[in-house]
Amino acid sequence: MKLLLTALCLCVSVLSAQGIGLHPPEVDWQQLRTAQARIIFPAGYEQRAQRVAALIDTLATGHSRSVGEKLYDIDLVLQTPNMTVNGYVGLGPFRSEFYVTPPQSFSLLSQTDWVDLLTLHEFRHVQQTSNERRGLTGLAALLQGQTGWAVLSGIATPNWFSEGDAVIAETAFSAAGRGRTPAFSGDLRALLGRNRVYRYAKARNGSFRDLVPDHYRYGYALLTYARQQFGNDVWRRVLHEGAAYRSLLYPFSRALKRETGLTTRELYLTTMAELEQLQDSALVARGALVEGLPVEQSDRGDIRDYRFPFVDARGRLLALRTSYRQLPALVEVGNPDRVITTIGIQREPWLDGGSDVLWTEYRQDPRYTNQNYSEIVRYDLGTGEKHVLTEGGHYLSASLSPDGRRIVAVYFDPLARNPELRLLDATSGEVINSRAVQYTTVAWPRFAPAGQTVYFLGQAATGISIAAWDTDTDAVRTLRPPSREPIDMLSVTETGQLLFTNGRSGVDNVHRLDPVTSREEQLTNVAVGAYYPRLSGSTLYYASPTPRGERLHLLTLSPDEGGGAVDLPSAPSFFERPEAFAAEATDLLSKVEAGNYPVKNFSNTLGGIKLHSWSFNGSYVTPGVRVEFANALNTAELALDGLYNINEARYSGGATATYGGLFPVIELSGRYRDRNTLVQESRTDSFRVFRQEFSEVAFGPTLRLPLEWVSGNFVTGLTPSLGFTYIDPSGGESGRLPRSFGNLTAGLNFRVLQRTAVRQVQPRWGMTAALLYDRALGDGAAGARFLLRSSAYLPGAFLTHGIRLDLDLQREQAENLYQYPDLFRYARGFSAPLNDRVYRLGVNYQLPLLYPDIGLLGITYFKRVRLNAFYDYSRFTIDAFAGGGFREQSVGGQLYFDNVWLNTQAITVGVEGAYRLDRDLFSNDEQDVQFRLLLSGSF
Repeated sequence: MKLLLTALCLCVSVLSAQGIGLHPPEVDWQQLRTAQARIIFPAGYEQRAQRVAALIDTLATGHSRSVGEKLYDIDLVLQTPNMTVNGYVGLGPFRSEFYVTPPQSFSLLSQTDWVDLLTLHEFRHVQQTSNERRGLTGLAALLQGQTGWAVLSGIATPNWFSEGDAVIAETAFSAAGRGRTPAFSGDLRALLGRNRVYRYAKARNGSFRDLVPDHYRYGYALLTYARQQFGNDVWRRVLHEGAAYRSLLYPFSRALKRETGLTTRELYLTTMAELEQLQDSALVARGALVEGLPVEQSDRGDIRDYRFPFVDARGRLLALRTSYRQLPALVEVGNPDRVITTIGIQREPWLDGGSDVLWTEYRQDPRYTNQNYSEIVRYDLGTGEKHVLTEGGHYLSASLSPDGRRIVAVYFDPLARNPELRLLDATSGEVINSRAVQYTTVAWPRFAPAGQTVYFLGQAATGISIAAWDTDTDAVRTLRPPSREPIDMLSVTETGQLLFTNGRSGVDNVHRLDPVTSREEQLTNVAVGAYYPRLSGSTLYYASPTPRGERLHLLTLSPDEGGGAVDLPSAPSFFERPEAFAAEATDLLSKVEAGNYPVKNFSNTLGGIKLHSWSFNGSYVTPGVRVEFANALNTAELALDGLYNINEARYSGGATATYGGLFPVIELSGRYRDRNTLVQESRTDSFRVFRQEFSEVAFGPTLRLPLEWVSGNFVTGLTPSLGFTYIDPSGGESGRLPRSFGNLTAGLNFRVLQRTAVRQVQPRWGMTAALLYDRALGDGAAGARFLLRSSAYLPGAFLTHGIRLDLDLQREQAENLYQYPDLFRYARGFSAPLNDRVYRLGVNYQLPLLYPDIGLLGITYFKRVRLNAFYDYSRFTIDAFAGGGFREQSVGGQLYFDNVWLNTQAITVGVEGAYRLDRDLFSNDEQDVQFRLLLSGSF
C-alpha cells in the first residue's frame, strides 16, 4: 500500500513538470474569445484562429451528445514557429497547444487539414476532461485543484478511451479522419492476420519486446465495436460513472459492465475476435492477392521498420531503418544489414535517395525551444561526407534532381498565406527559385526525369490532388483532380511514371499514373498495405506492415500489364465501422466558416494567470501542500508551499515566483524553515560534534539561463545560474550560529547525451556534469561549499547494455557554523560521513534482464527488469584528525523494475543490495550487506 501511495504521489509530480518561457519575448500575441475558450495566437495568424474559434463553438453547442454537455473554460495557444507534429490538452493548468505545421505524410493522419484535425481531436479531449469532473474526481478537483482532477481522471479513464473517442470525433465530424485511413490500423491488422492477440494488460501498456499497436488503434476498435453493438451514446454513461468512481475499484471497467455486460478485458477480446473474422472475410472477398516477395532482412528478434527504399548507382538496396535496438540509420539492406550512416532526430521520418541521399533533421533555438526548425541534410554516398545545407529552415521534405545539382523542397511558414515549393542549389543550399501554391499543404515533391517538372501532392478542402510545377514557366497544373481517397507517398519512375499509395479499397495499394495520358492502374493487391513504393527497372520495392515491423518486399512488374492486379472498387475498410457513429456523422469542416470574433492584444507577462492547483506535493521525505498559479503562455509561475521533513521532524514554508519571458529565467523566493544539522566543533585539543537546531529565514533572487541544442542524435544542455540569498538564522545556542549573512550561489549544469533506442537502457555516448558553489558573504565562519556530480556514458558489450562512470567531489569544512544541505552521492551502502572533503568514483554496468509483459490486477504492469551492477570507491577527509583520510568501498547491484502503475504512469521501482568492503565508521549497523528501496528520483 505504501508503494501504491508513492506511485500516486509521483504521478502528481510528473504531471506538474514542464518548461517555462519557451517562446521568444518579441512575439506579438493576440487573443479572441469564444464562450468556451480563449484562443491565443501570434499576429498574422488571425484568419486560422477565427476558423478554430468558429469550429470550437460549433462542436461545443451541437456535438456533445456522446460525451456530455459539461464544459470548462480553456486557454488554447496556437504555436506557429514550432515544427513538432503534435497537439495536446493538459491540466495544471487547463490549457491546450496546437503545433500548426503539418506533417508530410497523409496516410496516418488522413486528408483532413492539419489545424482542422487538431481542433476536432483536441477539443474532444477538452469535452472528455470537462465531463470527467464529477463524483470522486470532482471532489479531488475541489480538494487539490487541477492536479487532483488530472490524477483521479487519469486513473479512472483508460487512455485508449480518450484517444479512441477523439479519433472517432475527427472521423465522424469530417469527410476524412484517421478512422477512414487504412494505414492507421496497419500494425493491428498485421497482427490479426497472424492470429496474434495480446493479453489486455499488454495491449493497454505496451512492450519493449514485441510490436504492440498504440492506444489510438486499440481505442478506436473497442469504442466503435461497443457503439455498434450497444448504441451511439453508450460511452457517455460509462465515462460519467467511471470518472465519478461509482465503483471504487476498477471504476471504468465496472461501469462498462453495467452498461454492456462486458468488462474492459472482455470487450477487448470480443472486439479482437470479431476483427479477425471481418479481416478474413474481407480478404476472401478481394480475390487473389498480388504481393511481392519479402526481401531478405536480418531480424534476430528485433522490431524493425524499413522505409524509403531505393537502389543506388552500385546496385545496392538502401533504406531508412528504425529499430528497437539501434538508432535510425541509412542501411544497405541484407542479412545482416550494413549501416551506411546514422540519421539524426527528425520531426517525422523522411529520406530521399538517388545519386546522393537527402533527409531532414530537427534543430531548435537554444533558449526558446518552441522556436524550432527542420533542416536539409545531404549525404554523399561516394565520399561518406555529410552536409547540413540550410539554417533556420522550415523544410518538411526534399528530393534531389536527377543530375544531382538541384533540390526541390517543401517550405512551410504558418504566417505566410500558402506553402512554398523551393528550388535550392544542392551544394550550397542557396534558394534558386520558389513558388507559393494554392494548397493548405504540399507534400512529396519529386523531379521528373528531365528535371524541369516537379510533381507533388497538394491538399485542399476538397481532398488530395497530384499536381505538377513547371520550373521554367512557373505554371502549376493538376494531373489528378482532388479526391477524398487516401493518397500518399509519391515517387517518380525512370520513365516518368508516377507511383503513389491509394487506400480507396480499404487497403493501401500501389497505383501508377501516366502524367501524359492520365491513365491510372493498380499494381498491387496486398493483404495489409504497401508503402513507400519505388521502382528500379522492372522491380517494385515497397514496405508492408508485419508483426515485427514494416518490412520490404519486391514485386517484378510486367512491362505491359503492370503487376497484374485487379482494379478493386472503392470501399471502406472493415476497421472503419461507419455505422458506429452514423447518428452523429456530419462534415462540419465543409459547413463551418471563419468567425468574426473581436481580436485583442494579449500580454506575454501575466496574461491569463490563474490559480490552478492546491495539492499534496507527493514527496515521501518532505510531504506538504503546494498552491500553484501559472499564466496562459507559461512564462510566469507562482508557487506557495508548506512542508514537513519527516527525517528531521521540522517544518518549512515558502513562496517562489518565476518569470521566463526574458532571456534569463528570473526566480524570486522566500522561505522559512527549521534546521537540524550536525556540526563539528572548532577545537584544537579534541574532536567533538554537536547538533545544531535553529530556524532561518532566507530570501533572494536567482538567474538561470537554460540552453539546449539539438545536433544529429545528440542533445546538449547548458544551464548556468547565479543566485543571491539573504539568510537570517535564529533560535540556536548563543555563539554557535553565524550572524545574518548573504549567500552567493553559482551553478552550472551541463549534459550532452545521445538519444536512446526503445530497448537501450541508457545513452551509449554522453556526459553530464553539475557544479555548485556556495559562498557566505561577510562572515568567514558561516560557510562555503563546492560540489561536482558528473557521469560519462559509454557503450556496453551489447547494443542494449551501457557503462556509466561517475566522479563526484565535495568540499565543505565540517567546522563551519552554517552547513549547506548535503546533496552528495556517497558510496552505496554507507551512511553519510562527517567530512571536510570527499570524492567518489563509481563504475556501473547496466543491462536489461527480462521483458515480462505481465500485469498484476491492474495495479502494476511489469514491462522490463534491468540490472545495474556497480563498484564504488570513496575517500573522505576530516582535517581535525592527523592523516584523517578514510576509505569506503562497496560492490553490488540495483535491480530496477520499469513498471506502469495503475495503467497510467510509468514509474521505476528498484531494490539495491550493496556489499561493504570497508567498515562504515558512521553506522552502528555491522551487517556487511545493506539493502534499500529505490524509487524514481532516488538513483
